[in-house]
Amino acid sequence: MTAIFDMDGTLFAGDSQLRFVRWVLRRHGWRRLYLLLVAPGLLLRALGLLSTQGMKRLFLCYAWRMRREELMCECSAFVRQELLPAVYAPLRERLEQHQAAGDETVLCSASPEWWTDMLGKQMGFTRTIATPVQLLGNRVPFMPCIPPPGNNRGNAKVERLAACGITRAQVGYTDSTADLPMLSICERAVLVNPSARLIHVLPHAEVIDTGRRREHGLSFVLRCLLGL
Repeated sequence: MTAIFDMDGTLFAGDSQLRFVRWVLRRHGWRRLYLLLVAPGLLLRALGLLSTQGMKRLFLCYAWRMRREELMCECSAFVRQELLPAVYAPLRERLEQHQAAGDETVLCSASPEWWTDMLGKQMGFTRTIATPVQLLGNRVPFMPCIPPPGNNRGNAKVERLAACGITRAQVGYTDSTADLPMLSICERAVLVNPSARLIHVLPHAEVIDTGRRREHGLSFVLRCLLGL
């Protein structure tokens, strides 16, 4: 049996990319200057002049010129101290049940592989698939390259899963309509704190309500971008 888990909003509340920005800015305050570069990008994105992937590459400039060793050290601490404690208990229990049954468990996320791979290993997933973000030599470039099929979201998840030999799964866990392509290869879906829209699309899916609000509002985003 194969079980596929989304990460952000599914295993824990909020977006891990925003959480990591906050983590880095709290520890390296001078990197708040990256906002001077991101702000014009947000405008270009709003005008349709910058793609979602282009915006993601620009957004990563908060780590510009960070050495590989420093980046990996920050990611490791971030996973241990922030992400692992934030994992919803019901999702941790489901994962452990799959693992105890000997199922193949796949963590499939749009977040960068920098910390996603580490979380996958820490939680014992069989395989982790995330957005590959390439460094330039030993440092993070200004706008890191994301190789095809691009940001690991939507249909790109299906492509990367297929490249790993996973074309069918018994169950998929997600909180987002962005994962409908992923769920299309799953026999059944489990929705975590789903929106009304997602329930409308998949009215017969199992629902897990963790009892915690979703962290995706403007105030959460601004706090993360400012490192607060």
